[in-house]
Parts: sequence; C-alpha cells; structure tokens
Amino acid sequence: MNALNSPLTVKNCTFSPRLFLAPMAGVSHSAFRRLCADFGGYGALYTEMLSPSALLKEDLTTSPFTKRRDSEGLVVYQIKLNGDEDLVPVINRLKACNAAAIDLNLGCPAPAIRKTGAGKALFDNIEKLKPVLVTIRSLWPGLFSVKCRVGDNTDGWEERFTERVRLFENSGVDLLCVHPRFSDEKLKRYARWHLFDWIRTQTKLPLIANGDIKDAAALDLLRHCDGLMIGREAVTKPWIFKTLSDSEPSFDFKEVWLRFFNYTLEDFPKEKAIGGIKEFTIYYAKNFFYGHELFRAVQPSPDLTTLKSNALRFFERYLHI
Repeated sequence: MNALNSPLTVKNCTFSPRLFLAPMAGVSHSAFRRLCADFGGYGALYTEMLSPSALLKEDLTTSPFTKRRDSEGLVVYQIKLNGDEDLVPVINRLKACNAAAIDLNLGCPAPAIRKTGAGKALFDNIEKLKPVLVTIRSLWPGLFSVKCRVGDNTDGWEERFTERVRLFENSGVDLLCVHPRFSDEKLKRYARWHLFDWIRTQTKLPLIANGDIKDAAALDLLRHCDGLMIGREAVTKPWIFKTLSDSEPSFDFKEVWLRFFNYTLEDFPKEKAIGGIKEFTIYYAKNFFYGHELFRAVQPSPDLTTLKSNALRFFERYLHI
C-alpha cells in the first residue's frame, strides 16, 4: 500500500485515502460535493467557509452550504470567526450538522474577510486568536483543524508562523493544513512547496499540504506531509481524487457537466443556481482545447434554459472534433 492510500487516523477520524477537497467560496457547496462523491477516491470533503450568522439562522438540513448526503462520507465544516462571537450556539449548530470535524479559516486574505477581522486578520491578531482556539477546543470534542497560509512576506515571518504553530499545538488543535503562499500572493504565483520541508520540522501536528496540487507530481509532498488537499483542480476534474488514489475512471464530459447542472438545480433556487453553474464551468472548460468557447457560450447566458442550450451545443460540436 502506498503512502497516499494508507489510512491516516487523527483523533476520531480515519481518512483513506489521504486526499481532501479544499474549502472554496462559491464552489464547495452540497451540489459540488455530491458530484465529487460520485467519483470517490478522497478521505474527506470540506465545506466552503461558513459564517456564524448563517449557521445560526439557516435550515442546516436544506441549505446547500451545510446540508450533506451520506454518500459524501466525512465532511469537515469550515468556519470564519473574528473572535467576538458567542461560540456556544455556533458549535452546537455544527454538532447538529453531524460534522466530521471543524476547521477554522485563518488564511483567507480577501479584503472583505480581513475587514471583518476573520481569516488572515485573525491569524495576525494572536491575542484574539488564543481565546478562540481554546474556546473551540473546550466546546468541540471531535477533530479540530486549522487552515492557514504562512503569513506576510516581511522580515520575521518564520518566527511569527512558528509562534502560531506552537499556539495551535498548545490549544489542542488536532490537524494543520497549510497553503504555502504569503498572504499577498495571488493564486497565479506557484505555491512554495519547498517550505513544507521546514514546516515539518516546526510541528508534530499531522500536516496537510494545499496549493497547486494538480497531478501525481504532488505525491512527492508526502515525504514531508500527511495528506494532500486539492482545490481548483478538483473543480476542473472532479474525478481527480479517484485518478490519484486508484485509477482513471471512465466518464463522459457532457454527462458530468449535465449532472452538476441538475444537482445544482436540486439544491439551489434558480436565481442562485445560474451563478454556481457559471462558476463551475469556468474551471471545467479547462478540460478542452476549445474550452474558451464553452466559457464564452455560458457566461453571458441570461437564464438557465439558454445556459444549458449553449453548453450542450458546445459539447455536441467540440467533443467530436
């Protein structure tokens, strides 16, 4: 058995294979997780980043951000916090979701998130971060993970990162996921995989690698890390987990797109579904040499009927060239 398929047990969860779907805003909702579940090959799926206000007011069994199907297996619920929340009702709601684990987002550098004091802003504010970690640990008996970047690219970043890793360990965090980019680096800049060798020496926590995980070349990271987390490449290829952990599955490109279209309509109201389908298609179009034509056909579509018709016209025309 290779390292990828050997079970990884952390606290009360066993992940096999050691592959994870990353939390992605606007993408890691119930319809997309369901599509990934159809192919399998992963250890756990993450939700997109959830706000406490949404968790407290939405119907968790019907909201596409919190609902889960048994076919998904282990689902990790990621939350964004700024340190001012009353966490008791928030954690109680997550318990009601049957969450496999809770993940705290400490890496999102988006200005709108930082403005609220969450994501990267909470990572920076260590005095606010400390009680958040301790409180979550006291309220949540299951697996507790955090996801972060390596901080700001300024002098002393190594010391600041190490200080936070020590805080994670001392606060009872069970799992650490690191995206090895600095906070101001866009996704177009390659992830700094070489940092995982150093990060491994800084912590005994199980370490999950995130950032530019696209193909079998990333398996070499398992020399330093305990698992791999895949983000945008999984949107392009929802079968990538199966490909890496087992073998290339057989599928029909048009049928997979249609399946996602139908899943999204099941879980979202029509006025919300169209945006999610367009978002998915941006990435899915990368599978095709003429993918820009799929993008151009779908993005301006004013309604779902037109969108579907334009997409099917692309598949009929270009999949047979």
